[in-house]
Amino acid sequence: MLKFSARTDVGLKRRHNEDSLLAAEDFGLFVVADGVGGRKAGEIASALTVNTFQSYASQLKEAVDRCAADPSRDTRNAVLHLLDQATNAASRRVYEAANATGRQGMTTTMVAALVGGGNAYVCHVGDSRAYLLRGGTLRQLTEDHSMINELVRNGAMRPDDPAAAQYKNVITRAVGLYPQVKTDTLFVELVGNDRLVLCTDGLSDMVEPKKLQDLVGTPDLTKGSDLLIQAALDGGGRDNVTVVLIDPEATQEAEAVAARARVMESLFLFEDLPYQARLRVGRIMSELYLMPGQPVMRQGAAGNTMYVVVQGEVGVVVDGKEVAVLGEGEHFGEIALVDNQPRSASVVARGFGMLLAIDRDALREFCMMEPALGNMMLWKLLATLSERLRRANAQLVSRPT
Repeated sequence: MLKFSARTDVGLKRRHNEDSLLAAEDFGLFVVADGVGGRKAGEIASALTVNTFQSYASQLKEAVDRCAADPSRDTRNAVLHLLDQATNAASRRVYEAANATGRQGMTTTMVAALVGGGNAYVCHVGDSRAYLLRGGTLRQLTEDHSMINELVRNGAMRPDDPAAAQYKNVITRAVGLYPQVKTDTLFVELVGNDRLVLCTDGLSDMVEPKKLQDLVGTPDLTKGSDLLIQAALDGGGRDNVTVVLIDPEATQEAEAVAARARVMESLFLFEDLPYQARLRVGRIMSELYLMPGQPVMRQGAAGNTMYVVVQGEVGVVVDGKEVAVLGEGEHFGEIALVDNQPRSASVVARGFGMLLAIDRDALREFCMMEPALGNMMLWKLLATLSERLRRANAQLVSRPT
């Protein structure tokens, strides 16, 4: 059963609270919005945003239920698409309200979590954050859309650089700045004892990471949210502070989730990506469950999919003879991501198992959605294919004449 605790506080320096929150427990929907604008009435922007999400609550729950009943990449991505749609509907409402009332610049950051079917679906804009506490370790799920984060990521500045202070509160994306906004969406498979955290920067800026982790782990949710608010006030309380703690109902098998996570971390396409980026890339993956003897691909047939072994083993067969066995973390078929030539081998399941699959169209679509991440993956693919070509050339050169 899902449990949660939500708190918001004006802080010690502000006269009014521009944060808004939504905790629609029956729909598994939670939203935190941090209004920006001061005299421009950021509290209106944040309220319009959570109200817009409230109007989408039933549609979002229906999408989650469809995914739970028929889990696939398409049903999962339909949930993420609907979260993006709700955020953009909010951006249009805020933008139009700002123009109608002469409050141009009235915007808000936001982070939303939709929980159900063993997954958490997250959408965010700006520097409000989502975290996941698992096994005592707190990991940030979202990546701040802020000037300082952009400069650090591009290598132009270190986080401890004295000059960083002038960029600390400059966000690079906000709901309502334009009628449309680019969101980051991701999903996380949940296991037992996971805890989700949504918060504004009034918490994350005021509480140092180790203390934040310790307080988030407070067994009692209500006490934990109270302690987090107090810690933000003790740290200076320079901003409004809002936090939502969520203990979701997990239905995923921990072993399978851990195996998929290991593959995502080690696969050559993703190994250089930060944790938050790997979560966003997860939308291109689909799962294939194997029965003993099940063919995965056939020699001579065209294909458009690369596979990675998550659990079990597969045999590589050339001209009817097994020439190799691949196990957890090993991949095959990657050249199909760039051409449609016949497969050079067949691959057959040696027992029960599971594969992750990436097809060419999904990779292409993601590269258009996220050009920076897509470019990194394409370079890794190019390097891998180049290394394969070098090995083939070396074998040819070393053959006796």
